[in-house]
Amino acid sequence: MEIGLVGQPNVGKSVLFSRLTGIGAISSNYPGTTVQFQEGSVVKGGVRLNFHDLPGTYSLAGISEDEIVATRLLAEKKLDCVVAVTDATRLESGLVLAFQIMELGYKAVLALNFMDVARKRSAIDIELLQKTLGVPVVPIVAITGEGVDTLVDVLVSRQARATDFKVPYDHHIELILGEMSSVASSQASGFAVRGALVKLLEGNSYFTEKFSDDLKQRTEHARRIFKAEHAEEIEVHINRDRFGEAGRIAREVIGTGIAPRSRADRLSDLTLRPMTGIPILFGVLIALLLGIVVVGGALESVLIGAYKSLLGNFFLNLEGAIGGQIGEAIARGLDLSLQAIISIVIPYIVTFYLMLGVLEDTGYLPRVVILLDGLMHRVGLHGRAIIPMIVGMGCNVPAILATRVLESRRERLILTIITVMAVPCSAQTAVILGTVGTFAGIGYAIAIYIILFLILVMLGRLLHRALKFEPTSLAIEIPDLTLPRAKNVLWKTWIRAKDFFEVAFPLLLIGSLVLELLMSYGLLNQLIDPFALFTVVFLGLPAVILVALIFGILRKEMSMQLLVVLFGTANLAAVMSPKQLFIFALIMATYMPCLSAFAIMRKEFGWKDTLKVTLASISLAFLLGGLINLVLTSFGY
Repeated sequence: MEIGLVGQPNVGKSVLFSRLTGIGAISSNYPGTTVQFQEGSVVKGGVRLNFHDLPGTYSLAGISEDEIVATRLLAEKKLDCVVAVTDATRLESGLVLAFQIMELGYKAVLALNFMDVARKRSAIDIELLQKTLGVPVVPIVAITGEGVDTLVDVLVSRQARATDFKVPYDHHIELILGEMSSVASSQASGFAVRGALVKLLEGNSYFTEKFSDDLKQRTEHARRIFKAEHAEEIEVHINRDRFGEAGRIAREVIGTGIAPRSRADRLSDLTLRPMTGIPILFGVLIALLLGIVVVGGALESVLIGAYKSLLGNFFLNLEGAIGGQIGEAIARGLDLSLQAIISIVIPYIVTFYLMLGVLEDTGYLPRVVILLDGLMHRVGLHGRAIIPMIVGMGCNVPAILATRVLESRRERLILTIITVMAVPCSAQTAVILGTVGTFAGIGYAIAIYIILFLILVMLGRLLHRALKFEPTSLAIEIPDLTLPRAKNVLWKTWIRAKDFFEVAFPLLLIGSLVLELLMSYGLLNQLIDPFALFTVVFLGLPAVILVALIFGILRKEMSMQLLVVLFGTANLAAVMSPKQLFIFALIMATYMPCLSAFAIMRKEFGWKDTLKVTLASISLAFLLGGLINLVLTSFGY
């Protein structure tokens, strides 16, 4: 059976997908993490269930890119049924999306997630809801597995069914649908005629392609007349009718008892009010930075000590066994590569991912979106743009993909530029905190983040004026504040960090061996000396820094790791001054995207815009480095 999982962002759809299939899809308490769909299979009772986790979307209207992708995947996957995953604590908005799935004629099942939270607030009459909608309704708690087996049994026994339920639209819309139904019946391409016509009236591009030119002309004529008579677009009225019907059903099936406000509810209010929310946000950010520096530094000391005690003279023996300059280069390259991983990746990058996972699971991050909505409007975006930025703090690649939650290409391009040039990923955070925070002091690290924030604001303002558009309105669900689950946090951390060990470590190992061989035979200086005027005089950095900058194009974290290889020590304070560490980290924080991010940008925006962004980021990085060097030197640093 081919089964689609459809739901709004933040309803626990990815958690349910992981629970059903055993695949470690990253689940987060903020929207935008499943812009690309995933697939997985499970066999139950001799029946193979193939699940397709579609992009989280608020609607199937086909306006934003996530809506378009979800609509096309629903059609292309030839699904036997669709599971509409809905947040039971926010039943009304979830029903609006479920209506659209049922309207298109899909055999459907409604999965009510977060039932553990919903039960504490009021009772939901599952039987009445099931009778009203005409499809099976299964209460679940995806994160604990409650009700998931029941959902699978419903799917295996093929209880999912199409329904006769209809949203009663405005009588003028019903007249239009009635007039066009007979003409459209042969053009609906397997969808229910009524649902396909509603999508045509809404202007969904996928359905527009399916109908004849004559019907499209009639539709446009009907849309113009409706707007003239009602003073609003027909799709707005359609959505209002859906919300009206969803509200009516929710009032009927949800009990009237009002649960007392919990401590979590009161804390949630504090995080959303600007007067208290902004100080809380600053406190969280400061705690995040200090946590990475303190915890990372402590882990680094412990791990390096354990590493040296465990291996002892292993590399000296290896060098002797191989012999000659090659033996020395191989032993030294292996030793320093491992030290780089132990002193950087595990202490700083893994610590960052752990803390990010905790913030995600608490449900705090969507509150940051609401708090910063006003600021984002000043740079031509809205609060929802915070989502890709937060993702970008982990990695720019999924951040660029997550920009699809925005509705226009210009918004997406502005957000991508800001993210690439002013939002440090986990690797850049490791460079900032692992070099500056550890060896120069936390004050220098905070200064870099202040500079990046100023760059973000100025870039946003400039791009907003250069690429004029009206920012769209913000619509986002705010989840309950919850205690993070250790298993989920650890699993997400592993999924995110394992990419380094699979991809970056082999590159680091090969690069280290090549550099050691070049240094052993005196060839490295010949490569870097021609650029010494730029690196030493203009940037005020050691000439060999150029090698780290080049490798930083491959992977950002490799730039810092190769400093360990180039200088032959993990104690960078012994070979670089605080000023040099500060300038190096600032350059790496704004430097061009790594090759993976470059490839994704090219795919999303084309060669022209990608090259413009890349050249602009390189120019900005070096200009900043040179300017900071000039300013600090003039003040005697």
